[in-house]
Amino acid sequence: MCGIAGMLLAPGKSVESQKLDKMGQTLSHRGPDNFGCLVEENYGVAHTRLSILDLSEAGNQPFCNERYSLIYNGEIYNFLELREPLIEEGVNLKSQSDTEVLFYHLIIFGVEATLPKLNGMFAFSFFDSEENVLYVCRDRLGIKPISYLYRNDDFYWASEIKALAKICNLEIDPIRLLMSTNLLFDGRNNSTVFHNVKNVPAGSYLIVKPGEEPIQKSYFDLSDEISEDYYNELNKLTMEEAVNRFGELLDKSMKGMLLSDAPMGVFASGGVDSSLIAAVAFKQKPELSLFTANVLGKYSEVEEARLLSRSIGTKLYEAEYGQNDVLSRWAQATWYYEAPIIAHFNALPLGDVAALARNTKVKAVLTGEGSDELFLGYDIPVARRYDKLKMPVEFLKSLYGLVPMVRRHLFPKESSNMFSFFPKMVSNFEEERIREKYEERYSFVPDSQRPDHITTAILVKFHLASLLHRNDRMGMMAGIESRFPFLDNEIVRFGMNLPIKFKIQPVPKIHNRKHPFLYDKAIVRHLCSGKIPDEILNKEKIGFPTYELQSLVIDREFFDGGYLEDMLEITESGKDELLSPKHRYFAAKLASAEVFGRLFSHGDTIEDITEHLERYVKVDTSINSKVSNT
Repeated sequence: MCGIAGMLLAPGKSVESQKLDKMGQTLSHRGPDNFGCLVEENYGVAHTRLSILDLSEAGNQPFCNERYSLIYNGEIYNFLELREPLIEEGVNLKSQSDTEVLFYHLIIFGVEATLPKLNGMFAFSFFDSEENVLYVCRDRLGIKPISYLYRNDDFYWASEIKALAKICNLEIDPIRLLMSTNLLFDGRNNSTVFHNVKNVPAGSYLIVKPGEEPIQKSYFDLSDEISEDYYNELNKLTMEEAVNRFGELLDKSMKGMLLSDAPMGVFASGGVDSSLIAAVAFKQKPELSLFTANVLGKYSEVEEARLLSRSIGTKLYEAEYGQNDVLSRWAQATWYYEAPIIAHFNALPLGDVAALARNTKVKAVLTGEGSDELFLGYDIPVARRYDKLKMPVEFLKSLYGLVPMVRRHLFPKESSNMFSFFPKMVSNFEEERIREKYEERYSFVPDSQRPDHITTAILVKFHLASLLHRNDRMGMMAGIESRFPFLDNEIVRFGMNLPIKFKIQPVPKIHNRKHPFLYDKAIVRHLCSGKIPDEILNKEKIGFPTYELQSLVIDREFFDGGYLEDMLEITESGKDELLSPKHRYFAAKLASAEVFGRLFSHGDTIEDITEHLERYVKVDTSINSKVSNT
């Protein structure tokens, strides 16, 4: 819920209220229900509210008293538990909102003590005017965004970078823009594609004093969840016992995430995870509706979503998305995405589903994100088991060579060229360092299973971060808040310590052609049994597929007079080579960077870029070989 923005200027400067208004109004899509500002000399904040809990004016922000002020975006799911110690301290709570609970917890117990107690998703700033210190905080997994800029002794922060751009001249970093085509800056990295603009890291907070550089501190690290004792406890369970425990945790998570005074729904893709969420949620809140994207053509999974709606007895709303909608939605989605859209082109139909939900008066939805990362639902880590087969690897390669897609999943190639190395350097080798850390933290598990545990951590730290970015930006584009039951604090801890035997299980059948005779995210599938139709449970994962970059054919005039032509000094002969069939995918990646550059550097309108796309780009579905597993 909500959009937040603010500035803390150097001593002696004064906040101009009209600049603060510009920042806040730029975020109106995140919170269309109320707009509030607070200005005190060199400090000012703006808040746009999406009212979900306590719809009265008592939940409006900024939330403040004579000394403290809070602007907050998100949900604290355990706020009812956190009310009790406040009441014991004599606090007279006047609303039913989590905002008021957070506000007084920060005052009474302090920022450092409060943050670890929060179970939810949030980004907030909290200012103590007496101590003249600002705290800017982000949730454990980085579900809610918060970006900042420190320039000329002034500090600015906002839910989205476009709010910073309204009052600060921002410049695209051309190196990072090019590297964004390798998936670095869509929420996976604390850097952005703008010079000097950073994201507050997940599980961290900033301490800021006027005229001083922010100090960054961490209050949570995913590796802290790893426990040898907890692992050993879980390892003693049978599959049935582990499934029961998982089910209890999911039920508890759902109770917190279904708290709402506004209508709620579920995003249902037709896959296992969102279907399970829908089935469990409907037991607790039968008035929920389902929303799905019907990607017209060969990628439609709408029949599975319709089957789910019939099985649980609730209405399904469908947003139709055709192949040419790629071109009409691309520029608008990029504007809200604030990065070139590369990996998750299914963000475009997701935006359509969010708009459909909003049109039915729904304000918050549940989704199935997080299950694949925590419980290994992706093909490559499962297929890695074939490396251990005694059957000669080359024989397997030749066997699966008959089906190239399967071979690619079973035997992925490692690249050693500079193009693959440079993005690692740009991201400060973060993934490499994290791998080393988790190798040590999981030292107590058998050597043969350690790579799978490390894969879980890497997926949560990086791939999940990009999916959360996608969900936040495409949902909030329509004023829709996404909630993630699989990312409850206790479920994350459970998933990080769960032995691999509960995640990947041998089965006496070809469950998935990419990893025959192996059950991925086994514990999730066992929990689904009897809750969702078998047709959904047993289908092969394809993961919200759409017409992606591989489908696009770019005309040579597309780059004329554009951002990349200037930046790269592309010649006419260079364009001829770039746009040849052998480079089609890379040309499409650069086209996504071009759309971004035209929006955020050239200042072109969404409408003008959309017209340009429709004129010079074509969608050819016959050449799209990729099915995204997202």
